[in-house]
Amino acid sequence: MKNYVIKVTLNNTDCSRTLAIPADYGFGELNDIIQIAFGWENYFYHEFDAGGTLIADDANEDFDLLPEKFRYEFEANLEFFLMNVKHMTYTYDIEQPWVHEIEVEGVLEEGFERPVLLESSGRMIVEKLLDDDTTSVTFGDAVNKDLINAILSETFDY
Repeated sequence: MKNYVIKVTLNNTDCSRTLAIPADYGFGELNDIIQIAFGWENYFYHEFDAGGTLIADDANEDFDLLPEKFRYEFEANLEFFLMNVKHMTYTYDIEQPWVHEIEVEGVLEEGFERPVLLESSGRMIVEKLLDDDTTSVTFGDAVNKDLINAILSETFDY
C-alpha cells in the first residue's frame, strides 16, 4: 500500500513526529493520527491550511464568513494535497492555537496498511481540560514509539 512520509513539527518547540500515512486516508484520519502521536486529547476544534485552502471538520455557522477556499474534511482529498502542496499547517485549539507544520518528506510505494510513527523528537504533550473550559498544557514523558504505534494500529484496525 502506498504511504506518504510526513514530518509534523509543533511550532516553537523541539517536538516533531515523522509518520507514514496510507495514501487513501483522509484529513479526519490525519487529525486523529496527529492527536495520538503528540498526546493531544482532541478537546478542541482543529483546522488544516493546505496551500491557502482551509480544511476543517466543521465550519462557523455563519457561512458568509467562510473563506472562499474552504473544504470540509470529509470532502477534501488528502492525497491530492500531499502530492501537490507538500507543506500544510495544522492548528489545534483556535483560542489558544498550537500550530504544527506538516512537510511531505517522501513516498513509500510499498508501505504500511496503517499509520506508523517512524521517528520522533521532543516529549509527549499532557493536555488537561480545566473547569473554565481552557486547557493546561505541559510536556510529559519521552515518546514511547512502541506504545504510539500500538495505539495507532488499534485505532486504525479496519
